[in-house]
Amino acid sequence: MATKQKHSAKFLSFIVYFVVLFLLWYILSGYLKPLLLFFGLISVLFVSWMSYRARAIDSDTFPLKLLLRLPFYWLWLTKEIVKSGLSTTKIIWSNNYSPELIKIKASQKNSTGIANYANAITLTPGTVTIEVEKNDLLVHALSKELSKDLQSGEMDRFITGLDK
Repeated sequence: MATKQKHSAKFLSFIVYFVVLFLLWYILSGYLKPLLLFFGLISVLFVSWMSYRARAIDSDTFPLKLLLRLPFYWLWLTKEIVKSGLSTTKIIWSNNYSPELIKIKASQKNSTGIANYANAITLTPGTVTIEVEKNDLLVHALSKELSKDLQSGEMDRFITGLDK
């Protein structure tokens, strides 16, 4: 019974993954010509099949619970990028560098959450995730201020909250 639920969750994840990819393809291309829609459908189907074969789609990839939280995440991430961008600009203009390499523990329970956390760190100016090893992230921060922001755990808690 449990394997049947696992397979149905995997199938549903595949369908949602396919639909989200096709919508993204359509939004980015904007084509309505039948031939181009067909080619888009074929390419998305191929990418979905390759993702399934690579075992990249599992119950971890189930994005339905995420879809409602994503707009709030994007707004929050935009705010963090702007805040970090201003801080990085101040550091550069004042020529007050104090770069650090820090190890941060990720509290996310799955690989998707850890990847989201590592990418959010890299997207904010002044910080780059260099290495991910299990739940440990090696991060380069341009200053002590930026590393303290990361070590406060706000970003970690917010991204962990996406999965709940």
